[in-house]
Amino acid sequence: MTPHTIDLSQLKDIHTLPEPPFFPPASGWWLILCGILWIFICCWLWYRLYYQSPQKYALRLLKKIEHSDLSFVAIGVETGKLLKRVALIQFPHEQVADLSGKSWADFLYQHGHHTLSQEQANFIAQSAYLPVEKIIAIDKKKFYTCVRKWIICVFKKRTHGN
Repeated sequence: MTPHTIDLSQLKDIHTLPEPPFFPPASGWWLILCGILWIFICCWLWYRLYYQSPQKYALRLLKKIEHSDLSFVAIGVETGKLLKRVALIQFPHEQVADLSGKSWADFLYQHGHHTLSQEQANFIAQSAYLPVEKIIAIDKKKFYTCVRKWIICVFKKRTHGN
């Protein structure tokens, strides 16, 4: 061998690393996946707590009643059913379940911090029993506003303990 020649026959071939596998992903991808999952869970909980709360549900039902083509008597009956359901959620069952007539009207008037007038409360409590010609004309827009305030007031009162 000559001094300037190098014998390369003893060298091994260069091997490249194998392709990285598709799964499991690197830790950065796991962090991104966990972040997306966390955001999804938070949005779902927010939706459940905000949009599916009993108060929001009651207000949506009231809006349905408001936009329906019911007679004035049927409006009173349906509103009475809705407010009874709200009262059963927010107050002890024994206190609300047996109420009807004058006692139901007084309950509506007193427990909503007078958001409903006595006339409106009487209309709600007695509309199912009054003949059509005896129904007192009540401003529907004001009526629905007062009922909406009653629902909000009752839920706020019971959740904040006022």
